[in-house]
Amino acid sequence: MDKLNDKEIKEICELYKQHGSLRQIAKIKRRSLSTLHKYTSMHSVIKTQNIVKRIANSDERFIGTYVGLWMGDGTQYNDRNRYTIKICSNKKNVKLNKFVQDIIYRTFGKRTRLMEVKTTNQAYIIFKSKFIYSFIKDYSYFDETRKTYTVKLKKRAGSYNLPFLKGCLLGLVLSDGYLKDKFAFNVTSSRLAKNMLNILKKLGYLPHCSITMREKEGFKNLYSIRLGVKQSNKLRLLLDRFLLDIGVDYSFKGLKYEYCEKECTPSKRLELLTP
Repeated sequence: MDKLNDKEIKEICELYKQHGSLRQIAKIKRRSLSTLHKYTSMHSVIKTQNIVKRIANSDERFIGTYVGLWMGDGTQYNDRNRYTIKICSNKKNVKLNKFVQDIIYRTFGKRTRLMEVKTTNQAYIIFKSKFIYSFIKDYSYFDETRKTYTVKLKKRAGSYNLPFLKGCLLGLVLSDGYLKDKFAFNVTSSRLAKNMLNILKKLGYLPHCSITMREKEGFKNLYSIRLGVKQSNKLRLLLDRFLLDIGVDYSFKGLKYEYCEKECTPSKRLELLTP
């Protein structure tokens, strides 16, 4: 059996807290399952179950971010009382995948697995939890058979506080949005598009809404929310500051688009964001 040094043991324990899968860590670290099991057990990392019965963090910023991510890219189903939740992703988006897993862990204390599809770039973050399965229904409404076309916030956007709305905005833009030179948010749920419109207005933006009629071609209509260049840049700065405030070391572009240029340090980013 391989002998590990203290640094690698710590890294393995942290990976297990994030992914909850020894098989996945074995691929990452190129260590045997027996070795990984020995050291994670010795350090009391492995738990037979990771049952969530209550929220681990009442910070509305994290709750809003999870709700936005789930409404954009989430799905869930109950098969014989096995409450499964998935957040769809791309396996090339390493930073974003880790961010989503971290948000789930910091909000609920729930470990998750990143599953990759071998033949495509598709990936998804998956976990099981009856509590979290029900939790999302406190914040969003959706038809379980047509989630993509019906999902929306449970209450009017104006009913939520600003920390929640900023988090929800971040989650929605990271999942279904586009934000480089200009901001665009394209969805088939008219209600979710209206949520985005109202969130942006509440935060002081002047969004434009349009509809692409596609029913004659056999597709759902596409609802698009957009901002001009100046307001798009203002929105990007807002999201950068929000990420900095919740302790994320990446800018919005660095997180969503995996930019190759060197990221600014948190202190330098704060300097750039200060008027």
